[in-house]
Formats: sequence, C-alpha cells, structure tokens
Amino acid sequence: MSFREKSAWISFVSILLVFSIYFARAGRVLVTGEGRDPLFHLFIVLVLGLVVLEVVLHVAIALQSPREARSPKDERERLIDMKATRLAFPVLLVGALSAILPVHLGGGRGLMADAMLLAVVVAELVKFGAQIVYHRRGF
Repeated sequence: MSFREKSAWISFVSILLVFSIYFARAGRVLVTGEGRDPLFHLFIVLVLGLVVLEVVLHVAIALQSPREARSPKDERERLIDMKATRLAFPVLLVGALSAILPVHLGGGRGLMADAMLLAVVVAELVKFGAQIVYHRRGF
C-alpha cells in the first residue's frame, strides 16, 4: 500500500469516526429538543481531536517510509486526485443546495448549518473513498 493510499485511508476513517460522533449527538439534540449550545463545544473538541489524530497518524506513516512521503505526486496520483475531486464536487453542490431546505421547513439556522457541514463531510468521504478505490484499481 502506497503512502498516498494510506493517507487517504487515515483521512477517510478519521473523518468518518469524528463526524459520526458529532452527527449522532446532533441527531439526539434534534429529536429531544435540547439546546444546541453543547454542540458547538463538542464540534470544537472533535475538530481539534481530528487535527491531532490526522497529524499523529500521518507522521507515523511518514516515518515508515520517509522517502515516499517526501516525494512529489506523480502523474498517476495527480490524476487520481482530480478524478476523486470530480466525483466529490457534485455531491458537495447538491448537499449545499439541499441544506437550504431546513430553513424553509422551519428547522432554523442551526439545522441548516449542520446540513451544510454534513454536505462537506459526505463530499470529503466521497473524495477519499474514490482515492482509495482508484489506488486499489491501479488507476
């Protein structure tokens, strides 16, 4: 497994783990009608945790193969990145435009912000997932 594929796996799993925690709590707040104030603090803690997790894991894989980590992306890796981004952008676009719906349905700005965040997270998961698939296919 190449350094770039390991990096995509780290980002995919980290984002999935961290934002699963956030959206599970946000769903509970939505269902129970609790205040949204604790969500902001949880969001800040989880984002800081995501940053620390990503840095530590990327440093660990960079130490395993320092030469590969420092090497610039080759043509194949740049093509993989472009194709993965091409898949993720429409997901982000549709998600961001759909995030307007909660305001019109009486959900408020907080729900709209969570819908926008969900659109960004899903688009990133699509991007990293596509990178993993393209690396596996030998594309």
